[in-house]
Amino acid sequence: MRGRLTVGTMLAALLTNLALAGCGASLPAGVDTELTDDWVKVADVTGWVPEAGVCLGAAPKDTGRYTDFVVDCAKTHYAEVVHVGEFAGLTAEPGPRDNAAALAECDKQSTTYLGRPWGDARLELTLAVPTPAAWDGGARWFRCDVTEVSSVFDEMNWVQREGSLKGAVPAALVVGCTHTQDKGETIVKMPEVPCAQAHNSEFVGFYRAGMTTAYPVSERQWNVIHDKCQELAAKFIGVSTSAADRIGVISSPHGSEAWAAGDRVVRCSVWFSGGKTMKKSAKGTKGKGVPGW
Repeated sequence: MRGRLTVGTMLAALLTNLALAGCGASLPAGVDTELTDDWVKVADVTGWVPEAGVCLGAAPKDTGRYTDFVVDCAKTHYAEVVHVGEFAGLTAEPGPRDNAAALAECDKQSTTYLGRPWGDARLELTLAVPTPAAWDGGARWFRCDVTEVSSVFDEMNWVQREGSLKGAVPAALVVGCTHTQDKGETIVKMPEVPCAQAHNSEFVGFYRAGMTTAYPVSERQWNVIHDKCQELAAKFIGVSTSAADRIGVISSPHGSEAWAAGDRVVRCSVWFSGGKTMKKSAKGTKGKGVPGW
């Protein structure tokens, strides 16, 4: 059985050729007619770029030079900047494909920063880009922010936290077992529980769907998402992918608006439907003790 969740100013200098006119008298020794040849060249003006490794006291959002609220990570904050990249060669403002490529870079770089994939924990990764005014001024960076959330399956609210996540994601934030409540094909609640407690579902991983993948609405479109989650579940349990279709899964994509903008992350869970439960993790069991296997 398969489930789903519906849940700074740029400066330009123009120098005009100048000719010195005399009254017929010769120039003093050491003086020529080249006015600017001995001037120190003015350095190219570089626009403001966000800094990785800092924390933000306000909710993540697109930003310009003066809209970031940077605070000490040891103090209360909403987000931590895990990477700053560049939309190289892009002239028009970024579209869904540009955002998707930036998010893929964010995923990779944030794993290095955090010491593990952000999606394994009760965290969300947000892409922030320059405001239209900053973009028009030449800004081409993008910022990858990681924020703690109250839940990755139920109502998701940003949580204020203290302390940096760099290289040290707390074990308490790592997503594990859940006890799913469903009505037909729709999940209504999915709270986290200790794996030693009776549960009927467990998080197995996440992935980003490709740009040609439609946001799931029809059964066929959901099956495309479910198939990938079944592959992740098979790897998590330790069985062959050929046996993946025997595994019940819950697929949890972001909303349709985020999907259309290029953020196509999908979280996946194994699901023991029919009221079956287990009291340990299914990871690496090769199906032994897994309900329905």
